[in-house]
Amino acid sequence: MDPKSIINWFNLQENTAEGGYSVSTYTAKETISSKELPGFKAIEQNRHICGAIYYFLDQGTFSAMHRVTGDMIYHFYSGDPIQMLLLYPEGSSTRSELCIFSNDIAGGGNPMKVIPGGTWMGSRLVAGGSYALMGVTMSPAFDPADYFIAKRKDLISQYPEQETLITALTRS
Repeated sequence: MDPKSIINWFNLQENTAEGGYSVSTYTAKETISSKELPGFKAIEQNRHICGAIYYFLDQGTFSAMHRVTGDMIYHFYSGDPIQMLLLYPEGSSTRSELCIFSNDIAGGGNPMKVIPGGTWMGSRLVAGGSYALMGVTMSPAFDPADYFIAKRKDLISQYPEQETLITALTRS
């Protein structure tokens, strides 16, 4: 299938804040009070304990550097490899990581990646790629109160060794 057919097939919607396309595929019925979740904003509502989305990139799009409070599990389904930059929070054993997200295990690709909450992440197709269809599972489920888009100058000041990729994966 071509990228436009995939977008239509899954009814993917443009993600104007981050880039790419996404659609929610699952939200658990069960909830938990946000007050019981350390590190999460205590809002006066319950959070669904789990959620999942499809996420899609095609040529000319990228996932801008962003972070969420909770852990995320990325799944690679089909298409071309993705280059993913991860900038870990202060105190982590690793400062940053550049991984290839794909189904080409023999070529060093990761078909699944656990990303700890608080990690800045951004991704783009490897040069020459046409599209990539991925999924993201979160627990608790996504809530906009815990979603942050990075500012280029702030990330560069914290991670100057990644300036080139940060510049490529931010919009401002």
